[in-house]
Amino acid sequence: VLFPVPHLARRDPIDWRRHADLVVERMLAVVDRRFPGFTAQIELSRAVTPVEWADQGLAGGTPFSAAHTFTQTGPFRPQTRAPGIDNLLFCGANTQPGVGVPMVLVSGALAAQRVTGLRTEFGLGRYGP
Repeated sequence: VLFPVPHLARRDPIDWRRHADLVVERMLAVVDRRFPGFTAQIELSRAVTPVEWADQGLAGGTPFSAAHTFTQTGPFRPQTRAPGIDNLLFCGANTQPGVGVPMVLVSGALAAQRVTGLRTEFGLGRYGP
């Protein structure tokens, strides 16, 4: 179950080491209301909190980068070109055009296009002038 929770960079972050069990309990209650009997069938569970994501080097303890709000989608996401640094390009869920495997592939193609100067058709291997 993927359950959205606040990241660690907020002004008043959750003390995950202290409250993880309570958050999981509440999350499972929501799941059980929406899918009666589902949680009774769980044989093994493991909660991964923002603390574990931060321990793996993910900023703010979030594996999903920018939020899915209007001001952080599509053209408003960070650009693939690093401002002020020649030849440094980014790709992935945090860059334009956005999240999801297709969009991450598109961002990789955009970065490759900027490196090679060749036009790509979204990473499908067709090059133009």
